[in-house]
Amino acid sequence: MAAKINPLWDEFILWLSTPENERGLITSEDDWAKAKGYADSRTLRRWKKLPEFVERQRRLTETMVTNAGAAVIFDDDDNPDFADERDYRLVKAQLLTSAKSGNLKATELFMKLYGKTWIEEEQASRSSDFSSVDLGELVAQAAAAVAPEVLAEVLRASGWIVEEPDASAPRI
Repeated sequence: MAAKINPLWDEFILWLSTPENERGLITSEDDWAKAKGYADSRTLRRWKKLPEFVERQRRLTETMVTNAGAAVIFDDDDNPDFADERDYRLVKAQLLTSAKSGNLKATELFMKLYGKTWIEEEQASRSSDFSSVDLGELVAQAAAAVAPEVLAEVLRASGWIVEEPDASAPRI
């Protein structure tokens, strides 16, 4: 008897394909199962053994295309060790393509999976730790972080006279 396709399979396939460092708070299969109302990951392990699930996962990744319509090809396509990573990239590419084309379910799923991270990155890129620092002080801090030889060469190229420090002079 064929297993009934669970509506959570696609979401689980996408989550499986997400690199661990991008999964946010849900980092393990047990966490994912609990977030979806399951006691633990036993159900997920059963899913992964079902031929219908395996076929669904294969179909999702096999039919994915980039925005240009060409098949997604990776350098590691022939390496079975990278199958999970390859599946993730293919599923994510298709999800993004579907979201960009106006598919509301794909957009919702994309934002649910990646939106918070994206928003946090956007906010971080728009704010600066240096906003209250004087420009001269900021330049001085940057100059202090550069190797003295590099800084001396840049100053010389700008017309400054730069000499080696006196070795006998006291250092602060």
